[in-house]
This record gives sequence, structure tokens and C-alpha cells, in this order.
Amino acid sequence: MGPEKIWPKRKERALLLINQVIQGGVCTRHGAKVKRCSSKGCTNKAVKGGVCVKHGAKVKRCNKEGCTNQAIQGGVCVRHGAKVKR
Repeated sequence: MGPEKIWPKRKERALLLINQVIQGGVCTRHGAKVKRCSSKGCTNKAVKGGVCVKHGAKVKRCNKEGCTNQAIQGGVCVRHGAKVKR
């Protein structure tokens, strides 16, 4: 028989499911580096093209008329039907 898989405690399992793998198979809590905005003096996370939203990164908006929320999936926001992974 091979080695048994040992599951972490309940709380630790919940954390494993919530944290998103970013780099090298680890989350930011466990050592993954997050890219920062390249503008001088800014410490925000880079969103697109090496800059944050404040410094020019464009984010897609919801397709529904009159809605200014950020599009999550399929061109729409959560309010208009985008499914959110949990």
C-alpha cells in the first residue's frame, strides 16, 4: 500500500479552497509574488500592461445598458448573470 493522504484540519482545508494559486503553485500567503504598478510611487497591484487601474489599465465593463460594473464573465457583471467561482 502507498502512503496515505493526510488531509489538513477543517479550517486549513477551507483556506486551501479560498486562496488562489498565483505563481509556482502557491498563493500570496505562502510566497507567490504579486506584480506591482510600474508608475513611480504607486504600490497598487498591476492589472493590465504593468499598471493599475488608477494609472491607465483598462477594465471591461458590463454590456447591459446603464450598468457601470466590471464585467466578470461573458461580458456581464454578477448582477446581470455572470457566474462566480466559489
